[in-house]
Amino acid sequence: MRPAPRGNHVLARPASLSLLLFLALLSAACGTCERAQKDATLGAAAPALVLYRGSVDGWETATQVGEASGGGSAASALVFPLTCFYHALEHSTYGLIHLVDLPLCAAYGCAELLPFGPEIVPLDLYDGSPFHD
Repeated sequence: MRPAPRGNHVLARPASLSLLLFLALLSAACGTCERAQKDATLGAAAPALVLYRGSVDGWETATQVGEASGGGSAASALVFPLTCFYHALEHSTYGLIHLVDLPLCAAYGCAELLPFGPEIVPLDLYDGSPFHD
């Protein structure tokens, strides 16, 4: 007789049960599920958001500085690298916050299941996102 094969499939059953339990907790806690979805989406999109939102917000700020100072387009062009860097740093921080918050959703789901537990709502760092109310 052959001995039973050993390997990763032995650990697959407890891991899949743990994953099912985790998903059940998230689906039972609606606010936690929304928060986890938003954290995962914005955390994964963080590099693109840093480039896109950093440059768009940076240009808007540079344009406002140019108009306010009376320097026009020349002042806007001079200030743009600084404002772009600032807004890229801002959106990098937002992405990092969402990535740090994602694993904490397991604890939020357990807390939300308690009878008098808190109401969990998604973080509201990005206005205009699909998760924004």
